[in-house]
Amino acid sequence: MSSQRPLAWLGRGKEKRALDLFKKHMNKITETTESMEDALHTFCDGKENVDRKTNSVLAKEREADEIKAEIIDELSKGNFPPLGREEIIRLVMTADDIADNARGAAAKITFLDSSELSESLRDDLKTLSSLALEVVQLLESTYLTLLEDPKVALKRTSEVEKMEEEIDHFRASELMPAVIEWSDQSGKSGTSIILKEVADNMEEVADRSEDVADEIRSIAIRTL
Repeated sequence: MSSQRPLAWLGRGKEKRALDLFKKHMNKITETTESMEDALHTFCDGKENVDRKTNSVLAKEREADEIKAEIIDELSKGNFPPLGREEIIRLVMTADDIADNARGAAAKITFLDSSELSESLRDDLKTLSSLALEVVQLLESTYLTLLEDPKVALKRTSEVEKMEEEIDHFRASELMPAVIEWSDQSGKSGTSIILKEVADNMEEVADRSEDVADEIRSIAIRTL
């Protein structure tokens, strides 16, 4: 094994190009999640332009996919240290799941009628979407910090993990009981299933953010 430090490859040409592309990829994932939150809030507020907002999420997710393809193409060129290639691929593919789930949540609300939902349920959906965005923004900040100060990045990965746990708790203790109560009162089992799937997608945004943070933590620890 080479004696070079684990992140020595971060500063080299091809590797730096791939990591700069991942920075763009992470930013586009954040934009996708922002659009998802906007679509959820628009839906819950009963506004008429939900389809336009949802289409924006789909467009952002496609742009993230295009950047992912660029990164994979870059990794296929020339000689990369195996460690560098594997870690970048894990970052890219795990982060890509964040955008996929943001898109999934936005797409599913188009099958729902917000006027059928209780005000408290709509408020809980808005809260979960905002929390999902917040954890993705924190994750992006954590990745940017990794490139500058791994010790600070290590601390921030714990913040991502803590926030994911808060989101999981909110979903389990607030949102899902509200969904169950509404379902029992309305008798609309089909709508209830879609609501659960929307909630699942938003929780997965947080779960996959924690997974990316775990990858960042692994890299940061080996540099200290």
